[in-house]
Amino acid sequence: MSNTAVILSGLEAHSTGALWLAESQTLVIADVHLGYSWAQRRRGELGPLADFRTRDKLFRLCEQLHPAQIVFLGDLVHAPRPCADERAWIEETLNKLAECAKLVAVRGNHDRAFAKEFGHLNIATVEAWSTKTITAVHGDRLGRTAIPERSTLVVGHLHPCLSVRDASGASQKLPLFLVTQHCVVLPAFSPFARGYDIACGLPEDLERCFREAEIQSYVATASRVTPLGPLRRAIERLYEADSGAPSRFRRSRAV
Repeated sequence: MSNTAVILSGLEAHSTGALWLAESQTLVIADVHLGYSWAQRRRGELGPLADFRTRDKLFRLCEQLHPAQIVFLGDLVHAPRPCADERAWIEETLNKLAECAKLVAVRGNHDRAFAKEFGHLNIATVEAWSTKTITAVHGDRLGRTAIPERSTLVVGHLHPCLSVRDASGASQKLPLFLVTQHCVVLPAFSPFARGYDIACGLPEDLERCFREAEIQSYVATASRVTPLGPLRRAIERLYEADSGAPSRFRRSRAV
């Protein structure tokens, strides 16, 4: 086990949930949600301002890999109309990253106003990002996305995970990479993003992107990437070991 794993030719899953393209020294990172704590406070929640955990995670990753380029695959920020302190913190974070790498932001559903509110920063805003082998979009509007036949689609948005429980009943969500030759789904980079339990089944528009190929799964546990093998079998093993698990997986037609 390692903090990286080759998932397709030229693509490595990183334990943080990022995707590493070694040949071009590019990081692809989905669902960072900068400003999450401030946004939650505006909604009336009184939790601590803990966004430094996301920033520290970003900086540690850059110190390890020294990327030439960072592509944020949608939902770089959590909410529009940031307050003054929130805006200053986001700008400081992105400016520091821009000193080390070229920054590209693919638009996501949480940051539709990003270009307007942060367009003065040294970061390009695009609808999609591509190379000769991959096409990367956020994933919230897959029905409108045209994918070249020989290109692998890379998306975020779903925040895929598996929920596991120990003998005491305590539960934990394990972030997942979902992989076929046709499509790769990245886990959320933000430590605060609630994961979507993939045992509930795939959304129909995303299911089509896998083109009926067997989905391979990889767990990102912050310190390592662990291959679980075929996703359906991984879920079956999980639920076989948990007699108290809900029956939703047995009813699910997807995955």
